[in-house]
Parts: sequence; C-alpha cells; structure tokens
Amino acid sequence: MKYTYQYRIYPETSQKLTLNNWLRICRYWYNRMLGERFNWWEENRCPINACPLISHLPQLKDKPNYYNQKKQLPELKKAIVEVKHSGEHLDFSQAYSTVLQDVCKRVEATFSLICSRRS
Repeated sequence: MKYTYQYRIYPETSQKLTLNNWLRICRYWYNRMLGERFNWWEENRCPINACPLISHLPQLKDKPNYYNQKKQLPELKKAIVEVKHSGEHLDFSQAYSTVLQDVCKRVEATFSLICSRRS
C-alpha cells in the first residue's frame, strides 16, 4: 500500500516577504519571455493568401527558444530591472538561478502547447 503525505509550511514574516519577492520576479520573467515569443510569432508570420510572391520577404528574426532566453539570465542578474508599467525595480540576483531556469522550461512547455493548438 502506498501512502501520500502532505506537508504544510508556516513561514515567518521575513520568509513570506522573500517568497513574494521571488514570485514577483518569476511572474515578470515568465510574462517577458512569453511576450518575446508572441512578438516574434506576430512579426514573422505571413498568411498563405497574402504572402508576396514577387518581392522579397523581410529578414526573419531569430526565434526565441529555451536556450536563447536562458542566456539572458546572467545579464539580468547583474543589473536591477525596472518594470515599465508599474515602475517597480526587480533584483534578479535575489532569486536562485534554478528557479528562473525552471520558469524558462515552463514557458517552453506553454508556448509549444499554445502553438500546437493553433495549428
């Protein structure tokens, strides 16, 4: 017989603040990466019935993927990032790199799921 255990944590106030800060950083990073992918998709798509056959197509930009976006992390951890719409300053060096890399994996999975549904 297999048992399943469920544990509940009771963080202190300072731990709650740290976890909320990490959540804000991860939320911003997730939305930024997802936005980069959607922007690339919107800029580089061309409907079949409207593609120009005579003129040349514009130069395609590199498609953002898991590895390209993960490469941005070391630069983000060096500087404080300002969120444009709220004016909030996020310090990526406070969050662990493995947490931010896991966010990259989640975006990859989400975007591949969204693209497979649109096809």
